[in-house]
Amino acid sequence: MKRVLIIIFFVFICFVARAQKADQFNSWWYYSGKYRLTEKFNVETLYSWSRHNFVKEWQQSKLRFGASYDYLQNISFGAGYEWVVLFPYGAHPVTEKRTEHRIYEQFSIKSKIKTISVNYGMLLEQRIMKDRTRHRLRLVFGTKVPIIRSEEGKTILGFSLSNQVFLDVDKYTDNKNFSQNRIYGAFDIPINNAFTLSLGYMNQYIIINDRRIENDHTLMVTFFHKLDLRKTDQ
Repeated sequence: MKRVLIIIFFVFICFVARAQKADQFNSWWYYSGKYRLTEKFNVETLYSWSRHNFVKEWQQSKLRFGASYDYLQNISFGAGYEWVVLFPYGAHPVTEKRTEHRIYEQFSIKSKIKTISVNYGMLLEQRIMKDRTRHRLRLVFGTKVPIIRSEEGKTILGFSLSNQVFLDVDKYTDNKNFSQNRIYGAFDIPINNAFTLSLGYMNQYIIINDRRIENDHTLMVTFFHKLDLRKTDQ
């Protein structure tokens, strides 16, 4: 086992050494909404305005609309659609601006250890492009920790940490499934019961091919909106 780990380590070092790694700086601006319709069903929305070279150039525009079903208190399923426009940017740009239509299915589990919330799950994407359809799996792990709480127990300032591993799972992979990793950390500032502002950093490590790697340093600014639309007795 030790010999296998040493071989994997040296293969990884050799791969990184021969690849052209580009360190780049971006900013992503998010609006994310979750709207409860019934005890079990939710509508979810998202818009991402992603910029390269801080805010100077386009990187990506993404609009999402989906729904989720809370099977149990801590287990949920979801599905939805994304309209994504990708732009040429940075040291390893795509050949031209292109649009993807994405359908996704997701599964998540939440748990709590005292005041610490933990979630993990999977998201499967079908990326419909002009000339092909690609399939990608995301493995997600995240946690939320309150830093400052009020006397009533409400969070005044919290911290979120998450990691996503991206695996290509289609015939175009050439036996190289791992394509991307995103590690994210942010401070969460509740504005009121409905809105939360998050300010953080994401490192996006993308393997384009054997010769090209992106290591993107990204400022993350996110507005979360949560609303209960169920009818209540007056």
